[in-house]
Amino acid sequence: MKMPLSEVIDRYTITKLKTERTDEDVSAELTAYENALNHADYQQSSDKIKPFIERLYHINGQIWDIEGGIRSGAKLSLQEVGRLALKVRDLNCTRSAIKSEVVDMFAEGFKEIKLNYKKIDYGRNAQPN
Repeated sequence: MKMPLSEVIDRYTITKLKTERTDEDVSAELTAYENALNHADYQQSSDKIKPFIERLYHINGQIWDIEGGIRSGAKLSLQEVGRLALKVRDLNCTRSAIKSEVVDMFAEGFKEIKLNYKKIDYGRNAQPN
């Protein structure tokens, strides 16, 4: 099964962050995602894809920073950890919305619908049962 573009972009940006922020060698993974993005299917749409890469790179970087702060071992109050966790939740909602935009634009893949997250209208007007 081919990986949907929204997932390729998301994983590419996370892998790019890993190469920039860790000593982990993920070059093979990064190359695989770059090859997928450079595939003939997407060449004509590269100008449409670039803004999504930039936006997801930015959001994933923010999530990385916040989660790293929580895991750093710094003495944070439970209230501060909770506040940061809520911020990660909200950023993940934005991340899911961006990925849903990719799904809509390129008509491939599936939209993520997160339960118990802050509600965002992903273009579905139906009310839950």
